[in-house]
Amino acid sequence: MRRTVFFLLFILLSAISLKGEPVKLSHDARVIMFTCSPGQELYAGFGHSALWVSDPVNGIDRLYNYGTFDFNTPNFYVKFIRGKLNYMLSVTNVNRFIREYDYRKIGVEGQTLNLLPHEKQKLFNLLEENAKPENRNYQYDFFMDNCATRIRDIVVDAVDGEIDFNTPDHNVSFRELLFPYLTHTPWTKMGINLILGLSSDAKASPYDYMYLPEHMEHQFGRATIDSKNGGRELVSSEKRYLKNKLEFKYNILYDPAVIFTLFILIMLLVSLWENRKNVYFKALDVTLNSISVFAGLFLFFMWVGTDHSATNYNLNILWLLPAQALFLFALKSKKYKKRMVEISMSILFVTAIAMQFWPQETELSFLLLIVVFFIRYLFYYKRIE
Repeated sequence: MRRTVFFLLFILLSAISLKGEPVKLSHDARVIMFTCSPGQELYAGFGHSALWVSDPVNGIDRLYNYGTFDFNTPNFYVKFIRGKLNYMLSVTNVNRFIREYDYRKIGVEGQTLNLLPHEKQKLFNLLEENAKPENRNYQYDFFMDNCATRIRDIVVDAVDGEIDFNTPDHNVSFRELLFPYLTHTPWTKMGINLILGLSSDAKASPYDYMYLPEHMEHQFGRATIDSKNGGRELVSSEKRYLKNKLEFKYNILYDPAVIFTLFILIMLLVSLWENRKNVYFKALDVTLNSISVFAGLFLFFMWVGTDHSATNYNLNILWLLPAQALFLFALKSKKYKKRMVEISMSILFVTAIAMQFWPQETELSFLLLIVVFFIRYLFYYKRIE
């Protein structure tokens, strides 16, 4: 009886110890990087990357996805806005992954990585270590640490040698790399240009381009490995798993530049009508300027109150906040009203000129909004006795 108990205890302890040991991959193991086309959702608008390890001999079918987060996180939206929301590495199987993207009509391309057996094993071990509950969370950064860069970095770590991505320097900023994905959605482009700060206009190196999945796919496709085992290509073969079925179309009627041009005409007509009828829609100016001040304060908060590096040093605060805040004071003031409106108009005028030269990317829509405020200030200035 005692021998039986000891034998069972030995088997149990052996099973526990083996559970912590990494599985030894067979020579049939494959590592494939998936690149997904841009989707319709805002969060999917720049594509996605995932890494699949397949070993039919050992029954391994593990797809690693660094782009997930837990909606049940306490204070989810507050943490998301402040840049403190942890993203995590999740693991699924390839069929579930493909079904999801097929349902969303998103294209999926696969690149089989040309890794040596010990490199595959090292990569698999690193992924499994990352997937542990105590290691799977990380603080997401849009440009520097995301679902694509995590895969790039772990592949670089696993390869025995140096990877040359053979990519020329196109002398573009982090922000400019986004623009090809936004041609069909000018409102999103405007919003991104509004919220991203001067730090996003820093020049990106070719290595940095890979924060975008499609750029990483292209660079992996032309990359070579220089190691003691000789030179070889990083990718041995490519395969299309799903054809992209989404069509993105640009509609000029939804372009903010068109909408704001019409808005200028409406504000001009309203202002002329006020002048002719000797009336004043104060609530209109209070609403417009309050929205602008709130937007300026929000951008300031995104700069100083969050961990988002991409929203630092945002010069858009200069045309959204000072003039509008001063004008709101002028509406309530009985003294120096005229002087405050003059200063407000001067701030808008100087800012509009400065926008043509400052190092941060700007938008025609921003200039058109400045014109709206300038028109309202000018007509109000004429009313002041």
